[in-house]
Amino acid sequence: MMIGTRDYLIKNSEIAKTLPAFGELFPGFNANINQIQVQRELQEIDKSGITDTKSMLRFDLTSQALDVSRKTEVYARMNNNAILAKEVHYSETDLNKSADSKLKDKALVIYDKANANVAALAVYGIRPEMLTALKNSIDLFNASIPTTRTGKTETKQVTNQLTKLLKANDELLTKFDLLVEVVRLTEPVFYSGYKDHRKIINTGTGSLAMIAKATDALTGEAVKGVKFTLIHQNGTGNKPETKTGEQLVKITAQKGILHIKNLTDGPYLTIVSKTGYKEKELIVNKATGDRINLNVQLERV
Repeated sequence: MMIGTRDYLIKNSEIAKTLPAFGELFPGFNANINQIQVQRELQEIDKSGITDTKSMLRFDLTSQALDVSRKTEVYARMNNNAILAKEVHYSETDLNKSADSKLKDKALVIYDKANANVAALAVYGIRPEMLTALKNSIDLFNASIPTTRTGKTETKQVTNQLTKLLKANDELLTKFDLLVEVVRLTEPVFYSGYKDHRKIINTGTGSLAMIAKATDALTGEAVKGVKFTLIHQNGTGNKPETKTGEQLVKITAQKGILHIKNLTDGPYLTIVSKTGYKEKELIVNKATGDRINLNVQLERV
C-alpha cells in the first residue's frame, strides 16, 4: 500500500504538488521507501547477495556523481571559478578506485557543491530532481556498505532502522491523508483515486493477515516445524519494546507454510528459528487491508 500510494502521487504529481507542504514532505517519504527496500534486501540475502546489491548501488552512484561532477566543473570553468572547478573535479578512475567510504564522501562533496549552485546550473543540465536522485543514491549506497558483522547486534540495528523508517512513513501518510482534503471538491477524480489506494478494508474475522513459508536455502525444500515468533514493535527509542499481549508464535506445517489471521497493524520483529538452522530476525510491517506474503530461506548451521 505504501508503494502504491507513492506511485499514485508521482503519476499525479501536477495535482499533488499543489497540496500545502507536499513538496517538502514527499522527497523524505520516497527516500524512506527506498531505504526500507534496501534494508529488507539486506535482511534476506546472503553475503554474496549483499555484495551484488552493493555493486549495483555503487555503479549507479558513480554514474550519477560523475555526471553532476562534469557539468558542475564546466559551469565553474566557464565562470572562472577555479576553486569550485577543483573541488568537483573527479575522473571516472578516481571514483571507481575509491574505497566505499571515500566514494560516499566524494559523492557528498559533488552533491553539496552542485546543490549550492543549483539555480545557475540549470543551463548546464542539472535540475533539483537530479540532485535529489544523487542524494538518495548516496544514502542507499551508504546503507549497503558492510560493517563488521556482530551477529544479533547488527540484526537488531537493521531491525530498529526499519522500525523507525516504517513509523516515519506512517506519520507522513497520515499527513498526506489530511492534505488531500484540500482538493476534495476541486479535484474529485484525484481525491477518489488517492482514497482507493489508501482505503481501509474491512478484513473480517476470517481473513488472512500473513502467509509465511520456510525453505532450506541450499535445497529449496520446504521445512516443517519452523517457529515464527512475531513481536509487535512500538517504534520508539533505540530498543523497541513489546506491547503486552502482542507476541504471537506459529509453527510451519508439513509443506513449510503457516497462516496467521488478524494481526494488529504495525511493524513486527519476526524471529524465525528451528534446530539445525541459523536463527533469522527480520521486520515485517502489517498495513491496514494488506496481507503479508513472507518467504524465508534458512541456512543450516
